[in-house]
Amino acid sequence: MLKKINLYRSMMNYGLAHNRDFAHEHFAFFSEMLERIGDVGRYKIIDIGCGKSYWLTLLLHSAGACVTGVDTELVSAKTGMGKYYAILKGNGPERAIRTLCWDLLFARPYYAELAGLCSFPLRWKDLDVRCVSAITLDEFPDNSFDLAVSHEVFEHIGDLSGTLRAVHRVLRPGARTYIYVHNYTSLSGGHHIAWKYPDTEPSATVPPWDHLRENRYPDIPSSINRLREADYKKEFDKYFEISDWIPRGREGAQLLTPEIRRELAEYSEDELLTKGFIVIARPRKDS
Repeated sequence: MLKKINLYRSMMNYGLAHNRDFAHEHFAFFSEMLERIGDVGRYKIIDIGCGKSYWLTLLLHSAGACVTGVDTELVSAKTGMGKYYAILKGNGPERAIRTLCWDLLFARPYYAELAGLCSFPLRWKDLDVRCVSAITLDEFPDNSFDLAVSHEVFEHIGDLSGTLRAVHRVLRPGARTYIYVHNYTSLSGGHHIAWKYPDTEPSATVPPWDHLRENRYPDIPSSINRLREADYKKEFDKYFEISDWIPRGREGAQLLTPEIRRELAEYSEDELLTKGFIVIARPRKDS
């Protein structure tokens, strides 16, 4: 219990210090996506794992797209005790408390910062966010969407093959994915809050790549499937024709000492230093 309290205290401190930074990171990702995808106003989009802040769904919706954000936990743009009771009932007290803290402490300054970065107003009216299992997406019929997007979610999915099968089913022929996966083997890939900003705020407590080495600090806020980049490529290739596999972000080069490099010899240097990768792909006709 004490470890859990300390974990959430650290998350709270990082959130208070970097909440507006998150808005800038998210908007940068959104802007890069528009450069590669083009005008989203002509697409029907599903955002897989939109999260309690549903930021990508909100940006796409505000930019004129027809978008549905889905998450395995209850997500709502509303406020009020009814929302938190529903989350408590459906997802448990921990999620309800985390969502309440987000709404009370972080949401307003975060969205204000995000709004200041946009050339269009943020629109909450008619925002479509739903609690749906990504493994089945059973609320949606076949061939429902033109584009599937996701940001740092697939590394948390236990049944990756089932999820990709479901994404393939709900995408129309010729549709695309724009899915960003946080690379597990990267310095921040263990999702320890102490390594959120590895190059500018390196941890003095948790050793670099601890999650790949002794794993002495395993307390993290969410489960990780621990799949490597090659594992993702293998699974995506079953259901999709990959047109672009784009490395995104480089971190930890100064911390990868010869000693650590020898200890982690089973991983390539790119695996250890690449923060994540974007998968742009089209559904296979024969899957």
